[in-house]
Amino acid sequence: MNFELTPQKLFALLSGALEKGNHERCIRIFYDAAKIVHYKQERLNKPQLKMKEITAAQLLVNFYHTTMYRFEASGALACNFGEFPEGMAIEYFERSVMGKVTDSFGRTISIEDSGLRSIYKEKYTGKHVIASENYEEVRGKRLPWIRHVLEKSKAVYQADEIVGGKFRRTFLYTAIASVPFKTSVDLAFFVVIVSQDANGNLRFVTAFHIQSHNRFLSRIEPCVPFIPN
Repeated sequence: MNFELTPQKLFALLSGALEKGNHERCIRIFYDAAKIVHYKQERLNKPQLKMKEITAAQLLVNFYHTTMYRFEASGALACNFGEFPEGMAIEYFERSVMGKVTDSFGRTISIEDSGLRSIYKEKYTGKHVIASENYEEVRGKRLPWIRHVLEKSKAVYQADEIVGGKFRRTFLYTAIASVPFKTSVDLAFFVVIVSQDANGNLRFVTAFHIQSHNRFLSRIEPCVPFIPN
């Protein structure tokens, strides 16, 4: 018996052997896994990945599809919509964002005044430099989402890396936000970055939205699912 899986066999399986709902799910999962493998190849500059690296990509995609947290940006989560200048954003951050927050796993995260940099971004360098010309109103409007995602989302990814010769661990708290309009709904990924120091203390770093599905996949590619002990 021939167990070799050829592109022709896979195409035949997806074309007619599966029920429509399963067919569509398989397409989405296979596509996302292939994109993760592609981004890993690019990052590592490796033409051929090891089998365990490809398997890890499949596990990452499974985590993404089974844990993603979704919320609608309405009510208090939409309180900053409309015109929201820098001064109002600063006031809201200091009044409603700063402080301690308990995440969905019961861990304490500190949101310090340094986190205010998250609403600023230099156009050409991408650095978070506090200056009025760098204020991004869209970030100010999404300030209410930060605590909400930290408290509710279990779609959390862990990234361990060496930066400047030092070990660094960060966590990506993720969600899909739907913003309802009169005639449509806008969907976007929302990511909150939290760092962990050598003593295990957690601190908010920044938060941002991602409009592109593929960009989100490239962002989580270096990570592993966070599974608390």
